[in-house]
Amino acid sequence: MVTGIFGVKVLTGHITVQGANLRPSQVIHWVHASYVHAVPVIRTHQETCLQLLSDKRSDGLRSMGQLSPLYAQLWLRGGDDPSSLQTGRTFDILFSSDDNPKRGLVQELVSPPVWNKKLAGLVPLADKNPGFTVFICGPKSSGKSTMSRLLVNRLLTRGGSQSGESISPNDRAVAVLDIDPGQPEYGPPGTLSLVQVRKPNLASPFSHPGLSDDSYTVFQSHALAAVSPAANPALYRQCAVALYATYRQRMPECPLIVNTPGWIQGTGLELLTDLIKELNPHETLYMSEEGPAESVDALQEASTQEFTTLPSQPSEMTFRTAAELREMQTMSYFHGHQSDLGVSWDHQPLSHSKPCVIPYSGQSSILGILCYDYQAPPSLLSDSINGMVLAMVGIERPAAFGCLLPSPSSRRPQIENTPEGLPYISNPKDVALDPRHSTLLGLVLIRGIDTKKRALLGLSPVLGENKDTINAYAGDIVLIHGNFGCPNWAYTEMLYYSQARGRVVDQKQTTHSDMTATSAVPWVEVLEGNQSRPVGSRRWRVRRDLGRGG
Repeated sequence: MVTGIFGVKVLTGHITVQGANLRPSQVIHWVHASYVHAVPVIRTHQETCLQLLSDKRSDGLRSMGQLSPLYAQLWLRGGDDPSSLQTGRTFDILFSSDDNPKRGLVQELVSPPVWNKKLAGLVPLADKNPGFTVFICGPKSSGKSTMSRLLVNRLLTRGGSQSGESISPNDRAVAVLDIDPGQPEYGPPGTLSLVQVRKPNLASPFSHPGLSDDSYTVFQSHALAAVSPAANPALYRQCAVALYATYRQRMPECPLIVNTPGWIQGTGLELLTDLIKELNPHETLYMSEEGPAESVDALQEASTQEFTTLPSQPSEMTFRTAAELREMQTMSYFHGHQSDLGVSWDHQPLSHSKPCVIPYSGQSSILGILCYDYQAPPSLLSDSINGMVLAMVGIERPAAFGCLLPSPSSRRPQIENTPEGLPYISNPKDVALDPRHSTLLGLVLIRGIDTKKRALLGLSPVLGENKDTINAYAGDIVLIHGNFGCPNWAYTEMLYYSQARGRVVDQKQTTHSDMTATSAVPWVEVLEGNQSRPVGSRRWRVRRDLGRGG
């Protein structure tokens, strides 16, 4: 078993890794095998020779442990501190259980035999049926994402493409409808995406957080602005259907894999059945043989073609909670950068980065700020968005505003201003933008508000690198303030970074000035010893089920 970040080059023979069948070629397949998830196993056949290569470009990602303990001890047995980075070694080979890290076991990625049999049966169907669609659903933690990844890799390396070499985008590419906003594969949490995948996916989700490279392209994204469809089921359905319409228009010949959230009861079940009726998939896979029976019956009734139940993935040890994985993915998104060599990561704190200026007044300003769910009073809007993650949405047609328009002939909604001059769109009925007439440009972390220059100071991987696309929507960009979650990781980066650098550089005791700097970090409260936060200091949550009977 191999852990870490490394490249695999097949010289002779044939190997299988994470569903991908790889044969000899000049292509190097990059694998990210961290301790957070089950580690993919490289299975070789007779007379196979392969080469393992260290990834010199991965220093940024492997150094993220200096910014957050969530990224610490992910790749190598000896840890990922700066001293280990200097050796140039980016992977470990585990020959036996004695080579496991001190903290515990390493779990292998397991694909049950019944899964393998089903995967083998789906591949020829994709060759016979253009636009072959597989809809994957089931309970939480049942293996939906794993099955999706295995199937995508199997389809990409089927037939004449078993070497995994890059082929025409319209040939062996696979489309993925990534509509699980809580655990997305190719985007930051709170978003839904349509992705064209061209190379096998052999990495953790936080290794490809939505920044396109030579292995995949994000065709279109929409912002749910929440990590659960329960926040706005109607908007969730609209986004999924709009992405499917884009798929039918842009790449109808590609096989389509639909990965869904694990909400399979009540309103969640209604959403899944509606989507099955809308998409009419060739195959629906339900990733559990233990029900619940009413959910299975409803999904099977909605499916007019093949419906299969599969056993759930064997229980996997989790070193990170779902919330922590979302935090890691969001952090990876904001630290990522696109280049000709692929995606790289800046392991410096975001406070070291120069923010982009987003004017909210003038010709090239944003159109306004729109709140989903909670509607902050105008006097509190600046405080509610400062230090938070917002979605940048480009308006393609006035119909995107729907009933927010004052009249049918209007092209823009009524814009009001806060005391600081921030433009906002009043939304008392909690109306969402129509995804058929708008598109997500990216997420932005608001670092500050300059009221003198009438501009927002924001951090985003798309503001600098996709500048032409952003400029094309000048004057037609709406910032969505929803429920992406508080970016606590951004507030504590400098604290962890200073501690990590202090340990490596001089090992000196903390001075009074260091303590003063730490205590001055905004939005951060440091608790020591047995200290705890007072009652009522946790976030208040709105109960939405008080009116339901039974």
